[in-house]
Amino acid sequence: MKGTIKDLLKVSGVQGYIIANQKNIQIKLPSMHRLAGAKDRIKRLYDDLVQARRRPGNTIEVFLDDMVMTIFISGTTMLIVLSSALANLALVRMTGKLVVANIVKETR
Repeated sequence: MKGTIKDLLKVSGVQGYIIANQKNIQIKLPSMHRLAGAKDRIKRLYDDLVQARRRPGNTIEVFLDDMVMTIFISGTTMLIVLSSALANLALVRMTGKLVVANIVKETR
């Protein structure tokens, strides 16, 4: 596994992803997803999390009613993976960490 977006989307239960950095936000979700048009809310989330000085770690999981939002932060890059509550979260975490590492490596 190389840790690419395609590897991430192959994980059973992954619905989509959001990549945010200082300049732009890329949202790849099904068009009918409730977060598909939430660019302003994602920007506020990015600003709050990346600017936080005392963040306990680089991976944050938010459990909602029917899905899990796994947030990976590395420097000024943030990857949000949206998956169903039944997805293999260990595989999502492992693949997400590889993906965000590759994204950061490409931007340098």
